[in-house]
This record gives sequence, C-alpha cells and structure tokens, in this order.
Amino acid sequence: MIEQIMIKNFKCFEDVVIPLKPFTVLSGVNGMGKSSFLQSLLLLRQSLKYRTKKSAALLNGPLIELGYSDDVLYEGAQKDEIITLAVTENREQVHWSFQYEKSKQELDGNENGFLAANSSLLKDDFYYLRAERIGPRNAFQSSFKEGKNYNTIGNSGEYCAALLAAHERQPIVSRTLLHPDEPLNELRAQVEAWLSEIGQTPRIHLNEHQSMDLVNLQFSFLRDGVPSNKYRPTNVGFGLTYSLPVFVSCLLAKPGSMVLIENPEAHLHPKGQVVMGKFLAMVAASGVQVIIETHSDHVLNGIRIATKRKNIQPNDVAFHFFQRNSGSQSTSIISPKINADGRLDCWPEGFFDEWEKGLAELL
Repeated sequence: MIEQIMIKNFKCFEDVVIPLKPFTVLSGVNGMGKSSFLQSLLLLRQSLKYRTKKSAALLNGPLIELGYSDDVLYEGAQKDEIITLAVTENREQVHWSFQYEKSKQELDGNENGFLAANSSLLKDDFYYLRAERIGPRNAFQSSFKEGKNYNTIGNSGEYCAALLAAHERQPIVSRTLLHPDEPLNELRAQVEAWLSEIGQTPRIHLNEHQSMDLVNLQFSFLRDGVPSNKYRPTNVGFGLTYSLPVFVSCLLAKPGSMVLIENPEAHLHPKGQVVMGKFLAMVAASGVQVIIETHSDHVLNGIRIATKRKNIQPNDVAFHFFQRNSGSQSTSIISPKINADGRLDCWPEGFFDEWEKGLAELL
C-alpha cells in the first residue's frame, strides 16, 4: 500500500506531503488541486509503464494528457527548480526528480530508489475512472486496446461492459463484499445486487457482437418479482450507466491493487450517494487501496456510517481538504480525523458545510 506522496513544484503544489490510507477521500472547492494530486499518481504510472527513456516523465500518454512542461511547473517556481515526486510504499521511499525544460512533453529526470515489482503503481490490476465517463450508449466497445495495460476499466469506463461480459461468472475474491441479499457469488449477480441499492432492482443483459467488436448492454427490472421488458441504457437515465463501472471496478479489484475514482456520486440521488460511500469504505477494508475525489456530503455521510458500523476502521480512513493559501497560488491541505463513532474532529471552512450555511440563512 502507498502510505505517502510528496509533491514539489508540480502544478498548484509548492511543497506538500500527503499521507494515504486504505481509503483516502479528497475534498475542497473547485480548482484547489484534488485532480492535480491524482494526476501526480497517474503521471508516475504512465511514465513507469510507457516511457521511452529511463527516469523520464511522460506528460502525455494513455492515462493522462497534461500538455507541456510549462503546464505542470508550479507557477511560483524558478525555471531552474526541480519537479519532485516521491512515493512511500511499504515503508520504502522512491524519489523522482524532473528537470524543467521549456515546451517539453517529456522531462528528463533521476530516480532514487526502486519500486517493488508488486507495487500498486506497476500492477496490471489498476483502475481509474475520471469524472467525464461514458454515458448511456446502446453499445460499448469490446476490443481491449493498448490502454488496458495502463487502466483495466478504461479512463472513461469504456471497457466496463466488455469486462463484465468476460468475467460475469467470476467469483468475488473478498467475501466481505458479497451483497447480503444475493447468495450467488458471481460478478454480474453481485453488481446487480449493489446496483439495486441505488434505485430499482436491475438485471443486466449483455450480447457480444464479435464481428463488430461491440457489446450490447440492456437493463430490465424486477417489479414484484416479475421481470420487466429490456430497456436500452439511453432510456433508463444516467445513474445506472455512470455507477456501473464503479461497482465493476471495485468488485473485480484484487487485494493489493489500487482504485482511483473522480466523483463516484455523479448522477446519483442522495440515497445512492450514501450507498456509494458505504460501499467504497467496504472495498477499502477488503484490502484494495481506494482514493476518491468527491463533492458530496452524502458520500461523506456514507463513509461515516460505515465507520460507525465497523465496516472499516477509523485509522484506515483519511480525509484531505484542499484549500488555497491566502495571498499565494499554492495549495495547502487540512486533514480532519474520524473516530469510531463516525465523527470528525474538525470542520474547516468550506468542508461539506454548505447545507448548514444554507439552512442558517433560511432560518
């Protein structure tokens, strides 16, 4: 498990050290650096897996496209300063130092130390879902392109339907993630059971068209035990399609692997967002390192409930609130601690407090 990330002179970060836990939650108003933090991890994975020169930083590739060196150098840095990223994993630290050169898409650097072969940053079992995911479609691609070597699910969840079709009868490794109302330990059955927590009781129908490299996805719904007609994803709203790759990724991920998700609450109503928080906490407790970026106080409450129910231990959860330093372009981080009752020891200004502010104004 990665225990800590150090970032220096990268984007909005002048010099920060960010501890990670089995479940790490990133929050803060827009533009404060949450996505930039995730990009630092993605940049390292992309560079380590894809680079053409040893110890080089590849700014554009199958995982992320960051542009040029001018786009990633901290605004307040001098042009001769070094961009530094350091990862502590299993108590061993590895440093990467990249020399800024104007208008470059690949930066030369030095690597101090070596990641273990089983590092979560190097494993093929790696899942990242960006905020802009594939919405409802009648068909999804079934051919796994080169990008699958870097992201099992695809950046936009584009491999989700194909993965589900290929592994629909595969048992879930961690029995703690089996839905209590679904006795069948198979991927598709468990995905359907967890999806039922956010709305109706769906049944997933997959038809592969190998000659066209497409998978047709449809949903039906159990109503009083009777299945409905089959519906195209375009006729059942965004919530099911957007949350489907989250559940598929988390149920496929093996202990020791990593899952990064931007806005897991996207297109879900409040009840579904709470369920998502609880579920992700359980995934982290099963041995998968989970890092999410969220704007949802409902997801936060789901995590707090999971902690109180002992689905996850408080020491296994980290909250990081990103904020801009006054009079500076750099970002700093406040990290509230959670206790066994699901309570937080502090609430920084702007940390999921808009509901209380609005209620106070209404009263």
